[in-house]
Amino acid sequence: MGGEVLDLIQARRSIGRLVEPAPSDGELTRILEAAVAAPDHGELRPWKFVILRGDAKDAFGQVLQDAYVARCQAIGAEPTDGQLKKERTKLGRAPLVVIVCAINQHSDEIPWVEQLLAAGAAAQNMLLAAGALGYASMWRTGPPAYDPRVMRAVALTDHDAIVGFVYLGTPAEGRELPPHEPDLEGLVEYR
Repeated sequence: MGGEVLDLIQARRSIGRLVEPAPSDGELTRILEAAVAAPDHGELRPWKFVILRGDAKDAFGQVLQDAYVARCQAIGAEPTDGQLKKERTKLGRAPLVVIVCAINQHSDEIPWVEQLLAAGAAAQNMLLAAGALGYASMWRTGPPAYDPRVMRAVALTDHDAIVGFVYLGTPAEGRELPPHEPDLEGLVEYR
């Protein structure tokens, strides 16, 4: 079994555009259970997962567009119709999107950075679990992940964070990426 896990990790690749089928409700539950099995110092459970599919995903596209307009206005820019459409429809790149949030538990013993890293580990567990179930994924961030308007739309405070938008689904036919060849050159130091 250990070899299978290592093979899964090595084979996992980000695929930016995904189609149906997406994980079923039962499969999504298994993916989320894998997420919350991530290392969690102090068992604070410093995460929240916002599930977007169907109409909810489309509605959240409007949140992304509105936040983009506000970011443009803040720098005196005027977005084009194409830019607005891109923001509004970007969640359409996958049939299922999970917003992975880090929730600051304000612990005197567990620093925020450890809580944030735990939520990142939860996101990675989601990607691996999706792959184990035969699905593809993409972990996206970008300006929406750091926009306070988007954060408020998922009930986060300024002390919390969006770790990423995890896209889940099936690669479009003919969409396969070459295997990833790990290269440790210059990355490892023995002492």
